[in-house]
Amino acid sequence: MYRGEMAKLEGVWTGTEQVDGDEGHYTATGRWEFRTLFDGRFLICDYVQTAPQRPTSVGHGVFRKDDKSGALSVTWFRDPGATTTQQGDGVAEGEKLIFVEKIGDTATRTTYTVALNQLSITTERAIRDGEWKPVFTGSYRRPRG
Repeated sequence: MYRGEMAKLEGVWTGTEQVDGDEGHYTATGRWEFRTLFDGRFLICDYVQTAPQRPTSVGHGVFRKDDKSGALSVTWFRDPGATTTQQGDGVAEGEKLIFVEKIGDTATRTTYTVALNQLSITTERAIRDGEWKPVFTGSYRRPRG
């Protein structure tokens, strides 16, 4: 992720999400707000998910690129559903930013893609190096005005 790629995510995005997780399948509404800080060295994200008959889910993410090694990472603070590790390592591939978080035998891969005025986010999960299974998909647009 380079500073220009982080800037592509800047702004407020709202849309619909499909979740197929441990709590079952449901549809939600998501709001993401991204902003760069410190001359583009960090990308901060605030996230809110609402769904009927479910508690509101919130998260705060800090994306960064190490200037020396070039390594990408994201740290998440979530409620509910915080994990023992909140760290994901990432790569930039064209228009995609891909982050992988590993906890024990389970790996989670989240892909952020911006195309024109649309943001797509997909999270997949694999257990013991198995096949990736989608557990979250979201499609978002920037509000007009």
